[in-house]
Amino acid sequence: MDFEYKAIDQQGERHRGSIEATDKLSAQKKLLVDGLQPIELTELSTGADWRSIFSGTVGLNELEFFTSQLALLLESGVRVDKGIDIIMQSNAQPALTQLLSKISAMLKKGTSLSEAFAEHPDLFSPLYISLLKIGESSGNLSEVLNRLSADLKFQKELKAQISQALTYPSVIMMVCLAAVYFVLTFIVPKMSGIFTDLTQAPWYTQVIINVSNFFVDNEAIIIGGLVLGLFSLMYAFKQIAFKNWCYVKSAKIPGVGKIILTAERIRFSSSMAMMLEAGLQLDTTLELTSATLKHPDLKRDAKQALAQLKSGKQLSFVLSKTQIFPEIFLSIIKVGEETGNLPRVFNEVANRSRVDLDAVIKKLTTILEPLMLVFMGGFVGGIVISMLMSMVSINDVPF
Repeated sequence: MDFEYKAIDQQGERHRGSIEATDKLSAQKKLLVDGLQPIELTELSTGADWRSIFSGTVGLNELEFFTSQLALLLESGVRVDKGIDIIMQSNAQPALTQLLSKISAMLKKGTSLSEAFAEHPDLFSPLYISLLKIGESSGNLSEVLNRLSADLKFQKELKAQISQALTYPSVIMMVCLAAVYFVLTFIVPKMSGIFTDLTQAPWYTQVIINVSNFFVDNEAIIIGGLVLGLFSLMYAFKQIAFKNWCYVKSAKIPGVGKIILTAERIRFSSSMAMMLEAGLQLDTTLELTSATLKHPDLKRDAKQALAQLKSGKQLSFVLSKTQIFPEIFLSIIKVGEETGNLPRVFNEVANRSRVDLDAVIKKLTTILEPLMLVFMGGFVGGIVISMLMSMVSINDVPF
């Protein structure tokens, strides 16, 4: 069981966090062993609460906030364990508070920061952990955390950029569906009362009225199914396997596939630059960078490139066998390899790819906007025209 606690130590300093125990008494004993006198001890939900299903995770925003705040505190001379406690006490997100509480407890037992983070592989990638280890061994932990924070911030911006590009088409689609639903459930039923013998009406009139009757008769089931489907989709997107499946399928959509490839190239290049600047060996860097890729085909190509690199081939050659980099970027990487300036080259590739991504998204948005308007106009207009034709056909239908 998980318990949230508020306690004070022997110096009178307040502490807040969560602790695992079999019952409340065991939780109190654990806190006393750690030198904490519990003031308040509350059992946390075990997961039955619906809110824990949809909001009980640490997202990219919380992870970037935590990383940047910890870097700032370390630069100010605050100890790691104290810094985590400060962030935990000032944070209002329950999932992040629980995570920081567990990390804080491990640090107080003598565990290193990288080892404590490694206990949560679903949040902290191998790249994140490896850079933390380098920061701990070199004494530049704040600098490493700043680099990781910048990388997480970029991921946030990339995610926001793609979401923004998809927002307009999504809104248009929602408005279109809402308009169709309104017409079928409010307008058509009033019009259908005009006909006494529906079998004598035109076929398109019969189709529209039958569809309208289906929506009206099953309105509660349809709305309930939509709500249930929405919540199920929200839950499914928190599952890694489902997200990966959607990612692979989306990559096959024209236009979207180019966005995904460019985003993967940016992720690959920025990770390579960050780790090479930190002093990692080239093969280790490529191995960790391969794990950051999301698309399984690109990840497979990167692992094959790693095997070739370990056999003695040049980096530019092995990367040319992948789908990640076009020819122009491969030539830049080759120059960086020959001059020994690979970190700067990968940073340049990442920056140029960001410009390319912005251009691709703007182009796709420009194309999608008129297409969605035409689709909406055609879909709703088709129903309206059919209704008007049905009204005109009333003269031919016996009353």
